[in-house]
Amino acid sequence: MNTALRNRITALFAVMAAMLMAIALPGTANAADLHLAGSDHYLTYRVDGEQLFIGVVTQDNSGENYYCIEAGVPVDYGIQEVKAIADSDDARRLAWLMDHYRDGGDKEAQAAIGMMAHDRYDRDQSMWKRHRSIIVQTYPGLQARADELWRQAGEHAPASAAVEQHFIQGRRQGNVEVSVRNADGKPARGVRYTVSLQGPAAFDGGSTSVSGVSGVESISHAWVATGAGEVSASVTYERAVLDHIVSLQDFVRFAGMKQSAGEVARFTVRKDFAPTISTQVSAKKVDAGQTVGDVVVSGVSSADDDWVPGLALKATGWYFDALPAAAMNHPIAPNAKESASGFLQRLKESGYRPAAFGTATFTGPDQQVEVKATMSANGGQDYLTPDTSGFGTWVWAFERIQQSDEAKSYLLADTVTGFPERKETNTHRGVVRVQSTVSEHSATVGSELSDTITVTGFPDDHGSFTGDEQYGFGADEPLAQVRVWWSGDADDQTQDARYRPETAAEPAADDHHRLIGSWDYEAKNATIRVGAGAKDAHGNPVNIVAKDHGWYVFVWSFAGDDRVMPAASGYDDAWERTRVEEFAVPKAPSITTRVDPDKVGIDEEFRDCATVRGDLDEGAYVEFTAYGAVEPNAEPGSSTPLLDRARAELDQGRGEQTVCSLKTRSPKAGLVYWKATVLSREGDVLTTHELGAPGEIVTVRQPPAPTPERPKLASTGASVAVAVGVTMAAMTTGVVMLIAIRRRSRM
Repeated sequence: MNTALRNRITALFAVMAAMLMAIALPGTANAADLHLAGSDHYLTYRVDGEQLFIGVVTQDNSGENYYCIEAGVPVDYGIQEVKAIADSDDARRLAWLMDHYRDGGDKEAQAAIGMMAHDRYDRDQSMWKRHRSIIVQTYPGLQARADELWRQAGEHAPASAAVEQHFIQGRRQGNVEVSVRNADGKPARGVRYTVSLQGPAAFDGGSTSVSGVSGVESISHAWVATGAGEVSASVTYERAVLDHIVSLQDFVRFAGMKQSAGEVARFTVRKDFAPTISTQVSAKKVDAGQTVGDVVVSGVSSADDDWVPGLALKATGWYFDALPAAAMNHPIAPNAKESASGFLQRLKESGYRPAAFGTATFTGPDQQVEVKATMSANGGQDYLTPDTSGFGTWVWAFERIQQSDEAKSYLLADTVTGFPERKETNTHRGVVRVQSTVSEHSATVGSELSDTITVTGFPDDHGSFTGDEQYGFGADEPLAQVRVWWSGDADDQTQDARYRPETAAEPAADDHHRLIGSWDYEAKNATIRVGAGAKDAHGNPVNIVAKDHGWYVFVWSFAGDDRVMPAASGYDDAWERTRVEEFAVPKAPSITTRVDPDKVGIDEEFRDCATVRGDLDEGAYVEFTAYGAVEPNAEPGSSTPLLDRARAELDQGRGEQTVCSLKTRSPKAGLVYWKATVLSREGDVLTTHELGAPGEIVTVRQPPAPTPERPKLASTGASVAVAVGVTMAAMTTGVVMLIAIRRRSRM
C-alpha cells in the first residue's frame, strides 16, 4: 500500500474514532468547535512527504488560537476536555506571547510560539525533536525569532507584585508604592494591578482600592487615615494563563487573565493626635499689685502624635490665687479623658476658684506664647495680685469644644494640666502694715523710752512655712527688727532741730546719727512693746534710756521673704520719735477724749471731743481719726478711716481747752475706734492716747426689727367720746399750768 493511501486510511480511522468518542462522551464538543486557522497564522513544513503546520493550527468560533502539542498526530477539530495548566515561568511566558500575538499577520511569530509550545508541553519529545530539526532546517531564522520572543516574554510576563508603605505626615498620611516584577525580579511593564486597603484608611477620594498599570518605576498612591488602628495594603495583578485542550491531537491555548495575589504591607495609622501644654510662670515671686505672666509652650504627647500642619488650636488658662501652702502638698490631677469643665468643677468643690484668665493660640508643636493674666476670660483689664500673701498657679487646657470643626475631627478629648504644677506655680508677696507710737513724745535726759508697735498683713501661719524645694520657694523669715536711732548735736542742744528726722530712709551712722540698738521680734501679726523691760524674740528684756538730748527714733523693719514683701516704718514718722531735752521742760500737754454720743444707729451722726491741758507752742493742733466700724474681735485701726486726720486748731494761751471733730456717720454696724493726737506746728506728736482707749469707742447698732402692728379696736361712739374727754382735760390742765408759770416769773 503506497504512502498516500495509507495516510488516507489513517485519517479515516481517526475521524471515525473521534466521532465514536463524541458519541460516547456527552461533555465533549463536536467537530464544529474548531476549524483550520487562516494561512497568516502558521508556517508549513513536510515530514515523510506530508505537509504539516507549525503555529496556530486551529481556531474556535470566537477566534481563539490553538497550538498543537502532539507532533505527528492528525488534527482533530473536536474538544474532549479542558484543563488548566499549572502556573510556572514557562506557562506565564507562553500565555503572554499567545495574548500579545493573538492577531494574525506575523506567521513567523506564531510559528515560533508553536515551537516553544512543543518544547515545553509536547507529550512525545522524541517525535517532536525529529519535527523540530526539520522545521529549523526549513526556516533557518525561526530559532533566533523564538529566542527573541522568549526573552521578550520574560521581560513582560509578571511573576510577582510588591507593595511598600511610606508615612509622609506622622501616621496620618502616607502612600503605598506598587511595583510588578518578572521572573528575573525586574519591572514588568504594562501589567494591570489593584491595590486595596483594609482598616481605618482610604485613598484620596475616599475609595479603599485603586487600580493601575505597572511601569518601569513603582507607582505611588496616597492615603489618609480615617481613624486609628492597623491597616493592610494588599495588591493583586493580572497574569495570562494557559489551558490544555485534550483532543485526538492535544492543544494549548491562551485562557485569559487571572488575578494573582502579591505582597501585603501592614502598618498602624492614627488620624487624631493629643496636643500637650507645658508652662513656666514668668516670675516665681510676684509682689502685691503686680501683673502675672505665664510662658505657654505647645507640644505633642509622643512620637506617634503629629500636629496637623497649620492647624490652629486655642488654649485656655485659668489662674488661681490666695492658695495656702498646704495646696502644694495635695495636688489634684485630671482623670483620664476628663474634660476641662469637669476638672474645674472638681477644683471648685475643693474650694478653688479661678481669679484670672488667659488664652493662647498655636499652629504647631514647640511654639511659645507669653500670656498676661486678665480679669475676664475675653481679655481686657490686667489682673493684679492682691495685697494678701498666698500662692498662685495656672491650669491650662486645649478644650475640644472651643476648637474649629476641622480641629475637632483630630481631637478625641480635652488636654488638661494638673493643679498645682511646679513650673506654673508662683508666690504672691503680701503687704505688711505697721502702726506704732512711742510712749513718750517729750522726755528729758535719763528717761526710759518705749514704743508700742502693731503689725498686720502677715499670713496667719507666717513663721511655720519651711519652704518647698521642689516648687522653688524658700522658708519664711521668722524675725523682724526694731532699731532705735539717736539724731542731734551732742555739743549744743539748740542745734538739735537741725537734725530733726525728715527722710523715710534710715541715716548712715555719723557724729549726729547714732544707732542705739537693734532687737529681734517675731515676724507675725501682733502688738509688741519695745523697751520698758518688755522681752524681745529671744526672751531678753529690753531697756532704752535717753542718755543725750536730741531725737530718739524707733524703726520697725522686715527684710522680706518669698511670701511677704520687705516692709519698714519710716524714719521720719512723727509717731515713732521722742524729743529728749537736757533740762526739765514746760508742763507737757495731755489729752482727755470722749466720743459724742457713744451709741448710735447706722448712718446717725457722731463725733469726738478732746480736752487738752498743758503748755502749747503757737500753731499746735489736734488731729481726729475715726476708723470704719469693725467686729468686736477685730484689730483696732485695721479698717479704712471714716474721718482721716481731721484738724482742729488749739489756742496757745489757754492752759485747758476743749475742741471737737467734724461729725461723721457709719454705713454699717460695729465698733468705731477714735484717735485724737496733739501735734506741734512742725508735725511733732506732743501727746496722744492708745487706740481703743476708754471713751474713744462708738458702738454703731443695727436698727431694731420692726414691731408687728397691733390690731385696731373697733371704733364706737363711746370710745370717741372718752377720747375727746381726755383730750379736753389735758388741755385744761395745760392752761392752768401755763398761767401759774407766768405768775411765778413775774414775782
